[in-house]
Amino acid sequence: MRRLVGFLLFTALLVMAAVWLADQPDEITIRWQGWRIDTKAPILLLGLLFVASFAVGLGRMARSVVGAPGRLSGARQTKRTLKGYRALSEGLAAVATGDTRRVARLAHQAEKLLKDPSLTGLLSVQAARMGGDESELRARFETMLTRPETAFLGLKGLTDLALRRGERDHARDYAARALALQPSAEGLAATLFDLQAEAGLWAEAEITLSVARRYRTMPTEELARRRAQILYARAQAAEDRGNRVEALDLALAARKADPSFIPAVVLAVEILRRRGKERKASQMVQAAFRIAPHPALVAAWIAFGPNDTPLERVKRVQRLVEVNQSSSEGQLALAEAALDAKLWGQARTRLTQALEERPSHRVLTLLARLEREENKDEKAALAWLAKAGALAPDPV
Repeated sequence: MRRLVGFLLFTALLVMAAVWLADQPDEITIRWQGWRIDTKAPILLLGLLFVASFAVGLGRMARSVVGAPGRLSGARQTKRTLKGYRALSEGLAAVATGDTRRVARLAHQAEKLLKDPSLTGLLSVQAARMGGDESELRARFETMLTRPETAFLGLKGLTDLALRRGERDHARDYAARALALQPSAEGLAATLFDLQAEAGLWAEAEITLSVARRYRTMPTEELARRRAQILYARAQAAEDRGNRVEALDLALAARKADPSFIPAVVLAVEILRRRGKERKASQMVQAAFRIAPHPALVAAWIAFGPNDTPLERVKRVQRLVEVNQSSSEGQLALAEAALDAKLWGQARTRLTQALEERPSHRVLTLLARLEREENKDEKAALAWLAKAGALAPDPV
């Protein structure tokens, strides 16, 4: 509608201008270089309009001729770009099929056509990874560090590569730089924390833990356990310095952060026992065994009776196991105490029950000891040990 109104107005104005020119009677005389031209105003105006139109057309033709090479070059570049994107998409599809040679060829083609590492870097990395060329893979990751948009991926890749090579210090440096770029990255804070803890860098580990807490990249239980780990490390350091008051405070703080963190409980119990507070220490062992049965707790409990006879030790262990009778650890502790007391029947009953519930390296090793000590049956003992050798050692 608006276009129609505009067209009608333009037509009306054009007609009015034509009528006006036709009504003008005046003549115009032009003298130039001895020439004289007599004409009327409308004819002169039409002539000028024709000359102006011709000049505009000529100018457009000249620009078209001059700009032709640029347009041709732009068309060629567009064609190269489209080919590059096609190679990139086909290369990513080839990654899914596992066609290593095709991925490498298309990655090279995409790099050549697009000349933009931010677009082709990931495909090139996949090509190097699938080809098993770690030197090339490292070079690709390092190239990614030069561009802000790919720097994180480069650092993450270098971290994983360093871990595979056993270069723990380099992995820790790369992981710290990656976390600084993307603190919300899943799993990265945990990896960095483990590397820092392994190196005893507890101050740095605490900073990493605060980042994980702020960006919620660790579950609450994991945050608590890692916090307990830091406090326990400080407690150990204080114990080594001879500052047992500080060591106890830190160990108790670690236990409060995570009551199932056994090393902190054992350290606190040991310090309390040396200070003569055996009642409090024994209550702490029982409380921990109730929620997280562990061989270290059994050892700490047995330490309360250093002069116990083997039979007295069985009774002592029985009192501890009563707080968590369903635990397999409690049954194994009783079986081991029974073996020490030469209570063969009780030991066999508990070991057989443990074997039915979950065969483990420790159960099989204790059965071998039982056969050797009760029956002097070396052949049967070796058979149990052979079975134990096929299993992974029990987690500590």
